[in-house]
Amino acid sequence: MKIFVGADHRGVKGALEVVEILRSLRHDVQYIGHLDQTSVDYPEQAYLVALAVASGRADRGVLLTGSGIGTCITCNKIRGIRAVVGYDPWAAEISRAHHDCNILCIPTDLVGPNDVRKIVIKWLETEFEAGRHERRLRKLRMVEEGQDPADYREGD
Repeated sequence: MKIFVGADHRGVKGALEVVEILRSLRHDVQYIGHLDQTSVDYPEQAYLVALAVASGRADRGVLLTGSGIGTCITCNKIRGIRAVVGYDPWAAEISRAHHDCNILCIPTDLVGPNDVRKIVIKWLETEFEAGRHERRLRKLRMVEEGQDPADYREGD
């Protein structure tokens, strides 16, 4: 899988660990971000990772910042992106199984290095369940297109 990883200054250390985890699992990884802890604004890395996923240059993305919230908001502004703040393995699993999330935002101020590994692996290993969740994703796409999801009709 091609995975883009990005970080702001508070997530650099964790991001470099994630890059190593992903490479050890034989994924093709591209790191976007700084290698030091010079202050950077999270929307820049979030935008680049989200654009790579939305355009198909990457299959998934992982972002590491202090809270994960700002990167998640930024990513979800891009059509086709479903980002989540993955604060534990359960949230990572549900984000994939029920929502087919394609970007994982890890809050490095809340999650220690041992848990980062568990979260990333759970997120990568979990498949989208489809079924009833597929209908909900179609409704999310309607919202992206400015349509009322209540107007959804089966077969649309």
